[in-house]
Amino acid sequence: MAEVNFTDLIGSSRPRRRLTKIGTFILIGFILLIWSLLTSAETEQGQLIRMLLSLAILVGLGISVISSVTRRKCLAKCSQQASDLCLQEKWSQAIEPLRRLLGKPVPLAQIRYQGLLELAGVAEHTGQLKGATEIYEAIAREQPHGLLGSLALVGKAIVLLKLDQLADADSIIRRLEVSVESRSLKSLVLLGRLYQQIKTGHYSDALTESSNKCELARIGMSSKAAYVYALLGLAYRHQEMSASSDESTGNSPEADGDNAEVLWQQATILLGPDILVEKFPELSELEESYPSAPPLPGTTEG
Repeated sequence: MAEVNFTDLIGSSRPRRRLTKIGTFILIGFILLIWSLLTSAETEQGQLIRMLLSLAILVGLGISVISSVTRRKCLAKCSQQASDLCLQEKWSQAIEPLRRLLGKPVPLAQIRYQGLLELAGVAEHTGQLKGATEIYEAIAREQPHGLLGSLALVGKAIVLLKLDQLADADSIIRRLEVSVESRSLKSLVLLGRLYQQIKTGHYSDALTESSNKCELARIGMSSKAAYVYALLGLAYRHQEMSASSDESTGNSPEADGDNAEVLWQQATILLGPDILVEKFPELSELEESYPSAPPLPGTTEG
């Protein structure tokens, strides 16, 4: 994949400033002023100029409308292409439609922020973690409240964990745990917390109420619940390994009846093992230890 300048795409996609719109209104006002002056002039030359000015205004409006409609169609097409590729986990292929989408001002906020979130996903999955952090920070800065800001903060926390900036990531996750309300957001925050517990070796904490965590992920994340299943599986594997090496325990750790292999099977039904490991490299331990389940028809195999 060609090198991507994320700073440029963040800046170039911002809608035009209000000053530009004010300039347009000033120009229209100037034209109307000339029109009023010409209207008072009943000479043949004045009528001709007035007719030409009317024609120029109509042509200009027509070009403006056609350009706006064409641009919006292009935005919708690029946005759809990028979304489809990202849903299929084809991150490298998604960069070109995202370049076309974000390379110029995007007047529709929803399309712009969706594109930026997808661009951050591209950066993260292709190993450009600092670029992903930059995008998430820009979204959170521009949208400090609501869904978009929370999504960006969850993404940033996971990237910080990959960069081993554990304290900063933990601070973000703690803040989100007490502020988010929607089930879908809670499931994403859960994913961040699970990954943080894996990174810091708190496997028992990760396995607490594991069935409830799986249920929340299933409802809030659809096929992406595979990430939660797999991380729980990794935590369970480490608990099993710890128990087997400590003969004094006498009992296997409790994890609501699940175990590492079962959870890995559940995860790989939803997403291919290569996709899981690409997102969280630590999961390669499970990929090497247990067979993967064949994916269900219509799910992402990788």
